[in-house]
Amino acid sequence: MTDIEAKALALVNEVNVGRGYAPYARFDRDFDHTCEALCRAIEQHEAFEQKVSDIVEAYVNATSVDDWEKLKSLIIPKPKPDPLLEAVGEAMQKHEVYSKYELTDSIRAALEARGLEIRSKKDD
Repeated sequence: MTDIEAKALALVNEVNVGRGYAPYARFDRDFDHTCEALCRAIEQHEAFEQKVSDIVEAYVNATSVDDWEKLKSLIIPKPKPDPLLEAVGEAMQKHEVYSKYELTDSIRAALEARGLEIRSKKDD
């Protein structure tokens, strides 16, 4: 078993045990496409970690404009929150909704609290 396969097996077993299932003794990435996908994901993650490590090492050794650009290329933009998703989630948590009309009113109130509104595109 390779190091990657051992890491994948440990991750699968962590999830299995956490959900009350028996841990696997082993798995075969040549036979099971899901195990192969997990191993590939771990390999890609470790390759990314190595890339980050190499860039940081280069930065520490000699700072240059190229190093700054390389560092900037590794910054993953934070996802912007979806205000509609947040408003719907809030509306569903705060109110016991018994009908689609009550849900609609709750969503409108949650949107309004965020300074948002639903309007027709024809109004533009």
